[in-house]
Amino acid sequence: MPLLRAHRPRHAKPSKTAPVLAAGGLTATFGAALAAPASAASEDDFARLRHCESGGNYSTNTGNGFYGAYQFDLRTWHGLGYSGRPSDAAPATQDQAAHTLQAERGWQPWPACSRALGLRNGGNAAPARASRSRAVIVAKAFSNPVPLPHFTGVMTTALSGTEYENVRSWQNRMKNRGWDIVVDGRFGPQSAHVAARFAVEKKLTTTPGTVDHELWTAAWTLAVT
Repeated sequence: MPLLRAHRPRHAKPSKTAPVLAAGGLTATFGAALAAPASAASEDDFARLRHCESGGNYSTNTGNGFYGAYQFDLRTWHGLGYSGRPSDAAPATQDQAAHTLQAERGWQPWPACSRALGLRNGGNAAPARASRSRAVIVAKAFSNPVPLPHFTGVMTTALSGTEYENVRSWQNRMKNRGWDIVVDGRFGPQSAHVAARFAVEKKLTTTPGTVDHELWTAAWTLAVT
């Protein structure tokens, strides 16, 4: 018996959602990520960021589509003018790329770790996930609690080949919480990474990259931070 209810696809035009941009947090899109003003970030800020994203391991390549100390995806890495994989690049090159991206967009490409570390454009407080208007929308959405939907089974990337209504429901909830996530009903690498970062943010015991009952409940009951 399947744990999740499959979504019956509708005939529709292909999604125009931009490809994923985020490094580490996987919560920004290449076309839609909000530009942030440059900041005077310190070397200590980047050292703490590396430790949060990858344990400071420049050669990290776990097969989740993100590479190196700063967990760049390939689109972002190549968009910055570098070739190959970030995990194969010299530490100095990865550091340079991270500095360049941070100067262009602030800490937004690393939302979970920047929040956890208290980094923002000035380097000393957590950044907003989105624009001021978006923050207002999120605040209003959570001013009145909504019923907790029934949990029907653990979500993993093994489900990525099929659309499920419960995956779509969770994705939509996370989007309403302020995470930049594609709501497509497929639990792929992006959803797994958002789940992992959310678990870290909320100090959950959930297996990284999955949505179990604990994380599902937290998405509907815990405050937006």
